[in-house]
Amino acid sequence: MKLTDRRTQAALPIIALSLAALFWSGNFVVGRALRGQIDPVHLSTLRWIICLLVFLPMVGREARAHAGVLRREWKYLLALGVTGVAGFQTVVYLALETTTAINALLLLAFTPAAILIGTAVTGAARPRPVQWVGTLVSLLGVGVLVTRGDWRVLATLSFERGDLWMMAAVLFWSIYSLLLTKRPADLPSDVSLAGSIVAALLILIPLSIVDTGAWPAFTPMIVAALLYVGLFASLFAFMLWSYGVGAIGPGKAGQFIHLMPVFGAVLATLFLGEIIGVAQIAGALCVLVGIVLVNRN
Repeated sequence: MKLTDRRTQAALPIIALSLAALFWSGNFVVGRALRGQIDPVHLSTLRWIICLLVFLPMVGREARAHAGVLRREWKYLLALGVTGVAGFQTVVYLALETTTAINALLLLAFTPAAILIGTAVTGAARPRPVQWVGTLVSLLGVGVLVTRGDWRVLATLSFERGDLWMMAAVLFWSIYSLLLTKRPADLPSDVSLAGSIVAALLILIPLSIVDTGAWPAFTPMIVAALLYVGLFASLFAFMLWSYGVGAIGPGKAGQFIHLMPVFGAVLATLFLGEIIGVAQIAGALCVLVGIVLVNRN
């Protein structure tokens, strides 16, 4: 193999994982931009309907071949749908109604530490002391972000509602991530995703029907936003991520999630006019230092 071919092969997973992080970051910016224009439950429901309509023809044959496994693992798929698809995404959109895209993405960066705590609680792993130190540093960063650097907020308990919703989203995603490690060997990842989306929609569609929020006027902007979150931030990002993980492994690939606050901050500044404050910089630095410590070998 030529040197240029080897370089291309090495670069492709990096490009794929970077694009996935970029598309997911854009989801936060779109969610923030649509606040007040579309109800979070409706946005989440329409997003996954669009994704499923395009995804099913691609995975349908494989899903039929694994129909027995899907029936056997319905409880597992339901758990994935509740936590990572319906729960996480809807709660993120709820958070973005009252907090900035930048703050939401910075709070999302706490997820690796939250997963570490989850592995310790469930007995799946025994974190080392340096990892616990990293978790505490990350928690300090979260505290700075949630209080906006004003610790008097702790005394008055006057937290921003959106930041609390975002912490709930981190909990959902951490549980989802832990569940993914339990995926049966005979259940392919793409079939598992399709099954979890179906399970999530069985919850989201009834919720969207009884939801008191008004359905949006489907203007060109709303339609474009829905297509973005349904295709780029869902289906395409997943396919790119799966390719990257398969090429370089989950350990190295997971580090690309840390690009999301960077991409998100740039996008939110460009398209939403958001400003990165001192408290956000300080909080982000604490979270990032914590991530480095948590991931030390």
